[in-house]
Amino acid sequence: MKSMNGTAQPMERNARGSALGSLHKLAAVTQIKWLCISRNAMIMIGPVLVIGMVYACKILYGINAEGSLVPFLTGVLLNIGITMNICAEGFIMVGTSIAEEKENHTLRALMTSSITGVQYFIGSILVPFVMLMAVNYIVLFISGISLDIVPWVPFFLVSMVVSLTSCVLGMIVGICAKNQMNANLISYPFLMVFMMIPVFGNMSEGLHKISAFLFTGVMTGMTERLAAGEKYVMSPLDMAVLFGELAVSVLVFLMLYKRNGYEKD
Repeated sequence: MKSMNGTAQPMERNARGSALGSLHKLAAVTQIKWLCISRNAMIMIGPVLVIGMVYACKILYGINAEGSLVPFLTGVLLNIGITMNICAEGFIMVGTSIAEEKENHTLRALMTSSITGVQYFIGSILVPFVMLMAVNYIVLFISGISLDIVPWVPFFLVSMVVSLTSCVLGMIVGICAKNQMNANLISYPFLMVFMMIPVFGNMSEGLHKISAFLFTGVMTGMTERLAAGEKYVMSPLDMAVLFGELAVSVLVFLMLYKRNGYEKD
């Protein structure tokens, strides 16, 4: 029994040390990403512009509407603010940071070090994910919508999955891009599809139907109902779109990740 206990204790210590080592590596990647993002003025000004734009439009619309916004305008503010945050900041923030690492030849060095692909993946999206979630809630609070009708658990779930999907798509942009300028160019088709279609979905029946099958469209569909004072209940289609597109995005990223030779043997 002493022999078994003596063997188990070193194994437990090794497992604990390995877990702590993984956390330290994850924290190191996250810190590198934060420094990369925080030092890029173009990236950091994006969330401020989104919040400022929504607040300024609310004031201007309120003046023209004699102090109160109609539900349609509230929905427009929410849709524009959240989709711009999710798409523009998600794709560009993550994609540009990875493209910068490729441009500076630091990505390959990270991948050949003791940092695993999972640690790099989580560390790369952690800071942008938190920023996207925070801005989503700020936009919700300043849009003028009645907070009493907001289903907080579904809103958190939808916002979380949408933000994660946007970050993964941003990583796909970064992996495919040769440099930061190229990353911005690759982001434009994503912006046109995932941002413009949901925003203008109310103006066209065809676009509205397409929007229902986009992860950003699920988000805008929820905000439109909340702005109209309607109760939102997540449908099976909404869940399939959200988790299906997240899964597809992760699979595409893993495929590109291995194809570009970043997977360690």
